[in-house]
Amino acid sequence: MYKYWFLFKIYWQNTLAYPLSFAIWRFRQVLATFASVTVWLAIFQDNQQAFGYTRDSMISYIFLIGFLQSIILATEIGGLGQQIYEGQISNVMVKPLKVLGWIGAIDLADKAYNFAFLIVETLILYLIFRPHFVLPTIPFFLAFLVTTFLGAVLFFLAMLLIGVMGFWSPDNWGIRFLFYMFIDFTAGRLYPLNILPQVLQNILRWTPFPYFSYFQSQIFLGKLDWMQIQQSFTVLLLWIALLAVSFRYFWLKGLKGYGASGH
Repeated sequence: MYKYWFLFKIYWQNTLAYPLSFAIWRFRQVLATFASVTVWLAIFQDNQQAFGYTRDSMISYIFLIGFLQSIILATEIGGLGQQIYEGQISNVMVKPLKVLGWIGAIDLADKAYNFAFLIVETLILYLIFRPHFVLPTIPFFLAFLVTTFLGAVLFFLAMLLIGVMGFWSPDNWGIRFLFYMFIDFTAGRLYPLNILPQVLQNILRWTPFPYFSYFQSQIFLGKLDWMQIQQSFTVLLLWIALLAVSFRYFWLKGLKGYGASGH
């Protein structure tokens, strides 16, 4: 375990040494939350309710989505496909490390780094807007924590699955771009999904995208009963199992013909 803890620390040291790209990423996240809060405050200026949300519950939702996506979608493995195709991953394979352990340690370090800055950013936004947060009961809060962890696992597996395409393609940027575009529109980032027609909601709940943040936010805000939570929890676990099996299959298949000659 010490080896992976050492990787964790090395990542933090490297990020602190070259902080510009990270600072731009965090500024983008803060700006997105700031813009969303401003827009919804204008909507609620003349309305007590909109789309089934009160002013306080909507502002709580926006802060939650910003928090969840900063944690769940924070990742350092977006370039895995290129590392595989260019042979860089072989540098890890020849070391006394498990590849997945190495990837996991780097990804966890990135999430921890994002979380540390997220606390400060949330405090700043709170001081600007002074919102009244809607808080859950303890059972719902525990369910929120569990599903947030599982959402991070789901996203991690999705990124791994996209990354292993590097065994066969020099560039999987297009796939990642489409994946993030779907997340923007179907994970609750731009708007709560329950403002969509019921037919679209029923379709989306069977896809993995709502489980990257929207599902967790609805648990926190108390908008789901325990039966709905159990049903969605089952779908979330099924997607985790499916992506895990798919990743293992393509990873082993790719390794069989992997020459690691570099390009």
